[in-house]
Amino acid sequence: MANFGERFLLGFTSPRNPRLISEYVKVIKKYGLDGVDYNANLQEAFYDALSQEKVAGVETGNAVNKAFAGRDKLTRMPQALGFFITQQHKKFEITEAGKLLQNEDLFEDVMLHQALKYQLPSVLHKEKSNNKGYFKIKPFLELLRLINELGYLTYNEFIAYGMTLTNYEHFDQTVKKIYTYRDLRNKVKDNKKNLRFFDYENKLNIFKELYKDVILNGDLRTRESETKTVDEFVKKKTSNLVDYADSIFRILLSTGLVLHSKGRTLQINSKRKKEVDYILNNISRDIMPIDMKRDDFDGYISNPRLPKLLNDSKDNLIESFIELGEDNIDVSLDVYDLKLKLSLLRNKKKEELINNQVILLKEKKPEYIDDILKMFEQISNKEIEPASMRSTYYEWNIWRAMTMINHGNVKGNFIVDDMGNPTSTASGGKSDIIGDYGSFKIGVEATLSTGSKQYEMEGEPVNRHIGQLQKNGPAFGIFIADKLHDSVINYFYTTVLINSSIYNGKVNIIPMNTKTFIAFFQKAINKDIQPKDLYKIHEYSIKTSEQILRDNKTEKDWHNSVINNMFSIVS
Repeated sequence: MANFGERFLLGFTSPRNPRLISEYVKVIKKYGLDGVDYNANLQEAFYDALSQEKVAGVETGNAVNKAFAGRDKLTRMPQALGFFITQQHKKFEITEAGKLLQNEDLFEDVMLHQALKYQLPSVLHKEKSNNKGYFKIKPFLELLRLINELGYLTYNEFIAYGMTLTNYEHFDQTVKKIYTYRDLRNKVKDNKKNLRFFDYENKLNIFKELYKDVILNGDLRTRESETKTVDEFVKKKTSNLVDYADSIFRILLSTGLVLHSKGRTLQINSKRKKEVDYILNNISRDIMPIDMKRDDFDGYISNPRLPKLLNDSKDNLIESFIELGEDNIDVSLDVYDLKLKLSLLRNKKKEELINNQVILLKEKKPEYIDDILKMFEQISNKEIEPASMRSTYYEWNIWRAMTMINHGNVKGNFIVDDMGNPTSTASGGKSDIIGDYGSFKIGVEATLSTGSKQYEMEGEPVNRHIGQLQKNGPAFGIFIADKLHDSVINYFYTTVLINSSIYNGKVNIIPMNTKTFIAFFQKAINKDIQPKDLYKIHEYSIKTSEQILRDNKTEKDWHNSVINNMFSIVS
């Protein structure tokens, strides 16, 4: 249980990706931690287990305080959404809702039920004296209502107005504020003034008003730092809000009811509109009493059958099947078996969308090429919001480019919505993109991380993913970063030189930046690239690395030589 003192919606910084909770559940089950006394020993054991299993975000396992790191991951999003119960002096428990996450095909349904119960304040999250009375809201219910009411919500609007909607009784006021904001923004646009500056100033002004009394009192401290000026204070608060907003945004997408259209706006999924209407018309906006007993609240928040939704009845589930073109339904199945089959059917429809995208991409029409190039430009210009989604769109766009280039069967390790647009990266353990070319495979890794962090985050995992891939046959890797760090080039030069017993030989990973990849893509689509042409790049990389070593040259000589050879093949 924790008290919070912010005046905007409380989000969760751990884990960043809600789908990781499914991985947490599997790890806890595997290591026998469910039903163990909840204390520092369990927290540390959980952290070590995540590290051992190399679950995303815990690749190194070198936290100074492992108990604190483990507790952070157990008690933030997983506890707040009713997947885990963590009470001191009691047994740790994966709840009924948490156990359902073991089946990833039920993820959307379970996440939707749990998110709709999240409320502020609650037994788990109580207001402090400085924000007492600000909150009376089920955030996901009202955000869903806001998107539905307005037709769409830009990410700037989501940050400035959605995240500061803390009482459902102020909903209509918030709608009016957004319409006013849109009118003012259109005038700024018409006058050809700086829209980014306008949006930035608008957010600062909202926060100055929100914390007006605090500012007047001169208490400019924040929990994290000693801010000394009004601007420093507001900027720090805004930074905290952005972190929380990102997690709430990700949860919204993970329910399947909200789409992220072209990386710019939040919209209701038109294919699930009936479900949204049912929620908005039938789910109470009132919050549960905050003086409930903890055990009673845990029982409520962890129940995956609450609240009662449209697809919690067999009749409505059967109707959903029929709408998707499936009329051969075993009505004797229980509700969760039907939900599982419905999810599998939706996934099949998503696969069909992806397959249709592949067919179109392989046509290499100018408009498809331009769309890929434009997406790279939007990512580079930071036009995709939120920032956390840029890496997902980056991966997806590289997949589109690789699909268009050649004759391989290229699969992306990302999750898409009902329209075929990316919503998140999938869990770790394999390359972001894998191209199957019959006699060999290519593992493609993509990152927007920069500086020394690029090597720390990507070096060992990328080497491991490609190494694992080649254990099953000939393979090599391509590493694409927006800005390539020298330490990464150095590391991949060493891996291509060293024979590995673990990975059955040398692990060859060819690094390049976005600019180089785009140039390669533009040349390759004008030539009928065959799998043998791509394999030549791999063979040359190994051969020239050995020659570079004999000539006492450096990793930069190897890298320049490989890239030059790559362009000669597609020229």
